[in-house]
Amino acid sequence: MGTQFWWFYDIIVVAVVLVCMFFSGRKGAMNALTTLVAYILAAGITVSVSAGISSALAGSTIRDSNVRKLDKTLSGWKFSAEVSDYIGSLEYGVKVDSKKIEEIYDGKKSFDSEIYKYVNNRKGKKVEEDPQKFYDKLHEGYAQIMKKIVSDSSMNKYASECAAKQVREHPEKFDDLIPMLIDKETRTPAAKKIADDYTQEPYNVITRLLTFVVLFVVLMVVALYFAHTMLGNGYHAMTLGSHIGGAFIGIFKGAILCFAVAVAVRLFVVLGSDEMLFFNFKAVDQTYIFKYLYNYVADNM
Repeated sequence: MGTQFWWFYDIIVVAVVLVCMFFSGRKGAMNALTTLVAYILAAGITVSVSAGISSALAGSTIRDSNVRKLDKTLSGWKFSAEVSDYIGSLEYGVKVDSKKIEEIYDGKKSFDSEIYKYVNNRKGKKVEEDPQKFYDKLHEGYAQIMKKIVSDSSMNKYASECAAKQVREHPEKFDDLIPMLIDKETRTPAAKKIADDYTQEPYNVITRLLTFVVLFVVLMVVALYFAHTMLGNGYHAMTLGSHIGGAFIGIFKGAILCFAVAVAVRLFVVLGSDEMLFFNFKAVDQTYIFKYLYNYVADNM
């Protein structure tokens, strides 16, 4: 990831505001006010409508597609073997039997404590004096396995990273998923649970951002067309109005456009999984102005 272009974001913000001030000031206050109303209407309608449209898309079409992908991936997976391989890769130097791990998951006792006891018996001594340290490492293994499942299902990398983060933050919820992952008859319930609890939100974010960008551009074109139509023949006459007032109004027009730019940048960061040379969070975080717009978008969209 590159951070050397962080300054470009702030330049974009300043440039957009200055350009809006220049053209709005040149055309006059009345013209600037009319187009500002068009900007506000386009932004307002986009914010109001895009959430509903994106939720409908992510909640039906995308969700069903993800369930099918996950079901196909999980049908060829053996979760207990993945866990055994992970524990075997740790620094404990212990070989774990996947069948025994599956027996533990088939039981009704605490998975973490039972696996800890089993690994200790295999080693002949405690692999960790503090059981919680072992549990944390085991949960990290679950997170990596979840990431692999989502990634192998040809889903967005951002979704796989978010799914892994969910497991790390709420490992207790993953215990409810384990019996579904080892079900020998069907993995469809596991696929549905992963789609609903682990990948739905990141896809909601992607569709919200994408819907906002597309809808905003379309509505801006339509709104500006009607604004200029309303101005009609008086369009040129009004350029003799208050240039200072027009420039002042241009600041607000620039702010709306900068917000839309922040949404677009957030979309590219998400789609690029924060690994693109220009579109990455580390670059944005070094900015003086743009990061506040970006963080607002990240927290609210």
